[in-house]
Formats: sequence, C-alpha cells, structure tokens
Amino acid sequence: MKVCYLIPTCGVSGGIAVVCQHTERLKARGYDVTLVVDGVVSAMDWFPGQSVPVVALEHYPADVDVLVATSWATTFRAPLLPARRHCYFVQSDETRFHPTDSAWEHITRLTYTIGFAYFTEARWIQAWLRGFGHRAALVPNGLDADLFYPCEPLEPRGARPRVLLEGAIGLPYKGMFEAFQAVQDLDVDIWCVSSFGTPDPRWRCERFFSAVPMQDMRRIYSSCDVLLKLSRVEGFFGPPMEMMACGGTVVVGRVTGYDEYIVDGENALVVDPTDIPGARQAVARLLSDADLRARLSANGRATAARWTWSASVDRLEQALAATLAGDAGDLSGQRLAVARSLAFFYGELRGIPVLPAQVEQHRPSGAERSALTADPTEALLNRLRRQGWFRALARLLLAVYVRARRGQQLLRQVRRRP
Repeated sequence: MKVCYLIPTCGVSGGIAVVCQHTERLKARGYDVTLVVDGVVSAMDWFPGQSVPVVALEHYPADVDVLVATSWATTFRAPLLPARRHCYFVQSDETRFHPTDSAWEHITRLTYTIGFAYFTEARWIQAWLRGFGHRAALVPNGLDADLFYPCEPLEPRGARPRVLLEGAIGLPYKGMFEAFQAVQDLDVDIWCVSSFGTPDPRWRCERFFSAVPMQDMRRIYSSCDVLLKLSRVEGFFGPPMEMMACGGTVVVGRVTGYDEYIVDGENALVVDPTDIPGARQAVARLLSDADLRARLSANGRATAARWTWSASVDRLEQALAATLAGDAGDLSGQRLAVARSLAFFYGELRGIPVLPAQVEQHRPSGAERSALTADPTEALLNRLRRQGWFRALARLLLAVYVRARRGQQLLRQVRRRP
C-alpha cells in the first residue's frame, strides 16, 4: 500500500512527532510511505531515526493509495492531490487554536465537513467528530520505550527541587504564562522547554531549551522532579506520559484528553489550567510529600508501559485497510467538486496559490476532469477564478457562514432559557 502523510512543516512539533511514529512504523511493516510538506523541506533529524522520504508538494508521488491530511490547513491542500482515498488524522479540535468567533475559527470548522475518511488519536475527539456525522477510527498514541526511560540526568540535582515547564511559549493556549506564574515564588529551580517562543525576561528561569531533539528529552525529564503542564487545548498530549516513563511526577491542567491516561491522585495531580494558586499548591504538595511523589512515580511508570506504539500501529493498519475497502474518503465526482471549491476558497482568502504550478500535472484529468467541468457549480467557480472575482466571493461566503453560525448559537441559547 502506498501512503502519503501531508504535513504543514518539518519543524519540531508533538503532532508531527506522532505522524513520524506512524510513518516510520508503517515503513518498517513494508508500506511505501512518503511525507509531503506543504512548505519548505528541511532536515527532520530532531526525530530519531527518521528515514521516510520527505518531499515538497511539487514532487508529490504518483499512484498514491491513501493520502492523510494531518492538520486543519493541510485539509485544504489534500483534495487537490490525487489518491484512491483521502483521510484526515484529527489530533485536536483545531478551531480552538484561533480566537473565539474569528474568521479562522469558522474556516477551520469547515475542514470537518469535507468528505474524508476520519481517524483520530483520542476518544474525546472520536465522540466530538460524531457531531459532524463522522465515524472516526480510533488510533491512540503510544509511548516509545526506546526513547523515554530513566537515565543519567543532563545536570545533577542540586539542593533545590527542579520543576520542568514544557510547551510552546508563543501559543497562549499552551498555558506557559500561567505555568511560570505558578512556580515563580516556589523555592525550586525552573527549567523550560519550548519549540516556539522564549521566556519573558521577567520570568525566572534557570535553564531554557529550544526545539529539543526527541532523543535528548529523556535526559531533561530525568533531571527534573516535577513536570507542570497547564495547556488549555490538547488532543492526546505526550509530555506527561514521557515524564512518567522517565520516573518523574506530573501536575497537569484539566484539559480535553488528559483523562485518556491520567487519573487524578493515582498517577498525577490534576488542577484547573487557569488556577494559578491551585497549580502552585499542587507542585508544593508533591515536593513536600515524598510518599505521594513515590506512589505517583511508580503508578506513572506502570501507566506509560501500557501504551505501546506497536498496538497503535496495528489499529492504524486496520483503519487504512478499512478505508481502502469502503466509500469514506473517496473524493470523486460531486464530493471532489465540493472539496476543491473549499480548497480554492481557502487559497483565495489567504491570497496564496492553491498549489504550485509544478503540481498542475497531478490535477484530475480525463473523464474525472470532464465530469467536474460539466458540473454547473464547478464551472461557475472556475469562471469566477479566471476573472479574478473569486476572492470577493470567498469573503462573502465566509461572512454568510459566520452569520449563520451565530444565528444557530443564538437560537440554541434562546431554546435553553426557562
């Protein structure tokens, strides 16, 4: 089976690390796998042993069986790239990446209306996607035991305990501001890992690490006593489980997906992600109670041991086989016309080419192209594109969509009133 994963960047990212686990393990099982980048191709040596070919859009391979979109933006590219089946691997409710009721929140919501075959990493996302009419396959994340285990610390512990803060500082929903505020006044050393953004000079931080290769993270985890993570948006977050596997203890915010493997008081402490005093108290409690810390550490290691990538990829293989055998993800005929229209809608709103000119050869051709051209809606949209009016139409359609969404929300509020 020939499988392509479409990724937005080659940079360090938890979501892309999960994709790399999928692709490397599929390749090891005999699949023909390629990573296609909707952007600049660069080295991915931050993921250990990365061996799957990485190509730009203009080198998209021919005769692909399954193409997998991996983020909201890539879903607008995927329909224009040919494959027998198109999938969307959903790793979060990405509408929450944008300000509430913003244009991009509404645009992102449109990605869940495209006729992909859907699969996801978390039970809560699986349930959420049912609201869009999708029966998504569940392919849970795993823990790479070859990467995460207790080891020699990067730096020997000193007299003070050490607290690790992990997350992209440049993304407010990762809660790094709140995490720093929670530990500023504690008698601890503060270490920080961020793949995007740096600490504010006013924040106390003894050591800062940027875009750390995955194989180096276990030494950082093994150097710290507690991981504090106060994200407000997650899918199935990996760092708490990685910290558990390395023998550390964890305080996390009560965010979507935390309960995929975290049980408050059993293998971690859970607080409200915006409760800074509560987070401070939880960290202080762990550091002052050696018995609690030892119990959470032992239970955390047992938890991490139960989540294997081998079992996950078994389920991934089943999902891919079922997709090829079924109708979901078959973007042809009218489905393709709608998906292509959304793709052009996105490109015109952003003012970017929908695809590089080099990919023109991969557009639908022959009978399929004729069917699309014969469709009156598609013919009208093609004419508007050629005449340069489509951007105005795209913005008008977005405005209508946003008004409709707001009207639906208002109606639901009225109906709920006594």
